[in-house]
Amino acid sequence: MYKRYIHLAAIIAISTACIVMQGCGKAKEKMKMPTIKMVTSDDVISVSAPDDTQVWIAGDFGVIYHSADSGETWVEQKSGVDSLLCDSMFIDGKNGWVAGIKGVMLHTADGGVTWKRQNTGTNRHLMAVWFADKEWGWAVGEYSTILHTKDGGSTWTRQGEESDKIFNRVCFTDRENGWIVGEGGIILRTANSGATWEPVVPEFFKRETLEDEYDNPRPTLFGLHFSDAQHGWVCGMDSTIMRTTDGGGSWELLKTKKGEPIFNIFVRENLGWAVGNKGTYLMSRDGGMTWVKEDEIIKSKLRLADVVFSSRDAGWIVGAAGTILKTTDAGESWSFCSGLSYVFEGFKMPAGLEKNIIE
Repeated sequence: MYKRYIHLAAIIAISTACIVMQGCGKAKEKMKMPTIKMVTSDDVISVSAPDDTQVWIAGDFGVIYHSADSGETWVEQKSGVDSLLCDSMFIDGKNGWVAGIKGVMLHTADGGVTWKRQNTGTNRHLMAVWFADKEWGWAVGEYSTILHTKDGGSTWTRQGEESDKIFNRVCFTDRENGWIVGEGGIILRTANSGATWEPVVPEFFKRETLEDEYDNPRPTLFGLHFSDAQHGWVCGMDSTIMRTTDGGGSWELLKTKKGEPIFNIFVRENLGWAVGNKGTYLMSRDGGMTWVKEDEIIKSKLRLADVVFSSRDAGWIVGAAGTILKTTDAGESWSFCSGLSYVFEGFKMPAGLEKNIIE
């Protein structure tokens, strides 16, 4: 009896295999391996696009790549360092800066053909860099580091006192007016090029007691963007998004569903985009007043670290494991220039094969 069961099982297995193979034969023409584009497999942390054609990305292990044709092809540029690069900014197609850990600041005046390291005078991790023009710039980082240059980075001087806080992002709309956000809900504002920085505490960030502060800590802020001198947005932990319409003097907490950290945010004209952990992607279609989480537009569950738009329709998102995304329709759809999506058309089971297996 036992041998009969074994024999029967073998017949069923062989028959099933034949059915599957038959289905595969019928569907062979329809099945194809997906094309996986990879510019780099390293984490990409920052993207800078001064126009719709020129794009630079930077990230882990000192990687810098450049595209001169809107992301069709990419060329690696030798940074001269092998450590994490945290932020980048190009003010035009030639002049750019990249900041990183251990006080790294890189500068190019030829579009990245050559990168030269600048002396920042610190070994603190630099999380962000911003230039108002070719000469005036700022960099921020751990231990409340604020650095300022008036000569394109040839010399850097410290602003403010050191403390045990991390500044994550800096933004200026001109040489005088700037903002910083960071750990524990920090928002700083200057109107004199950083000679003095004044803290701004929104009403919903105020705590009555130290105990209340421990029980209800302010969310760390990661992203910062100003579309002009008056209108700005910040984002951070717990899917926090805030906006100001008076140059950062007061802030309004916008309604979002509490969720993953949002790492950066960008608003242009009447549209806005924000990206974060586990493939989080939000859009605003009313100038940054309301935000909607779009779960099906970007087919990724990887960390999305940065977003920038060079025009209303052309934008870029970068993230973990070499993710580089491009849009040409104002963020309504995105294509992978590099990286992995969780949806591959080539891996879908053909209808005929699926029917044969079920039956």
